[in-house]
Amino acid sequence: MMNACSPIPHLLWFDLTQEDSSDDIPGQFADSCRISRAPGVSLTGLDLRLRPDMICLQYDSPDALGLNRLLAIKRQAPSVPVTMLTVQHSEELAIWAFRSGAWDYLVLPLANAERQRYLRALRQLCELRRNPPSGRQKRPLERSQELPESVRLTARAQKQQPLERVMQHIQQHFHEPLDQKSMADLCNMTPIRFSRAFKDVYGVGFLEFVQSKRMEHAHDLLLNSQMPVSSIAYASGFKDPSYFTRAFRQHYGLSPSEFRSRNSIAGLKLPVLPKTREAERGWSERLALPILDMTGLALPIE
Repeated sequence: MMNACSPIPHLLWFDLTQEDSSDDIPGQFADSCRISRAPGVSLTGLDLRLRPDMICLQYDSPDALGLNRLLAIKRQAPSVPVTMLTVQHSEELAIWAFRSGAWDYLVLPLANAERQRYLRALRQLCELRRNPPSGRQKRPLERSQELPESVRLTARAQKQQPLERVMQHIQQHFHEPLDQKSMADLCNMTPIRFSRAFKDVYGVGFLEFVQSKRMEHAHDLLLNSQMPVSSIAYASGFKDPSYFTRAFRQHYGLSPSEFRSRNSIAGLKLPVLPKTREAERGWSERLALPILDMTGLALPIE
């Protein structure tokens, strides 16, 4: 319980979590504090006329973007203390938070004893802020901290992890019907979120990736088998051989029959277009893993 004479802390709350959660963390402070929830994660709407006593940044799995927001808030509002609340935590992350100007660092879920400790310290801070000692004024801290190495190194891996099941499924079933909704269900995402996450990690859209995988398979069959073109189309996941022929021509600049004839006569593989080779380099950089030679992999189908 709060003393009637104690100031009621005013918290400006930023929800920077990436996953939906049933836990109402701000609600755990509502009986002791006045909570103003930021309308979004953008700093554009940061209204300091609300005169918050504390800015609270809530994370579940802090990434580079979210941690950079903490730094940006400290630059924009250096006089307002910041509390970082996070589910995923490490000693390195805590050290980074304090060095970057965080006033406190709380690990979620929050134990009641820790919550009470925080509230006592917060009330003392409010009293000092509202009745500052005379004769001395604290200068804003200027900090430029590198993000923790664990965050920088794992940011890409964290984004890739939910998509690993999808990639395995594509590798094994690219010749079967594949739709974006079922792939989104595999990684417990909405189709819109899945589409954005896939393109962010792999640099191309899901449908374009599947099309390129099918083209790669057809390319290999044309070079290394005597199967009819129509059979290659079906074996590569295309329902219509005529569409396959048109798509193959757009992808490689030759029809499947012309491609096979040219390579049979010359005994050479079709040269890779410069644009395609750039795309291959870009993909291998994004994945940070060895990849198979996917000739024409990322060339868009218009």
